Amino acid sequence: MATRSRRSAATEVVEEEGGQDGTSKLRFNETLTGRPGKPIAVGELLRRLQALSQELRGMEQEEADRDSLLPVAKELAHHNLVQHKDGGVRAWTACCIVDIFRLCAPDAPYTASQLKVIRDTLI
Repeated sequence: MATRSRRSAATEVVEEEGGQDGTSKLRFNETLTGRPGKPIAVGELLRRLQALSQELRGMEQEEADRDSLLPVAKELAHHNLVQHKDGGVRAWTACCIVDIFRLCAPDAPYTASQLKVIRDTLI
């Protein structure tokens, strides 16, 4: 039985995680906004935002699947996150939004009104 080198095994893992066109999809699949009357606890929200931020930081612009980023980008622009009473939530939200801008550049996935709210609230 032939053995595989570390390099070929690592390449296979990357190919499995990526899309068919060589892009890597966002694996984060948790919600960031609660349902009406059922908000997400601050501690849990911080954990989710930190996990999302860590995954976004690890992605490269050329390899990121933009379509997988759009639903998360929309949630990050929600007023419940951008205008959250907890400073930590606002800070992690800002970090994630900055990474979304980096990965989607030069076309921001936000409307002009969302950009205005983000700018006025977070900056």
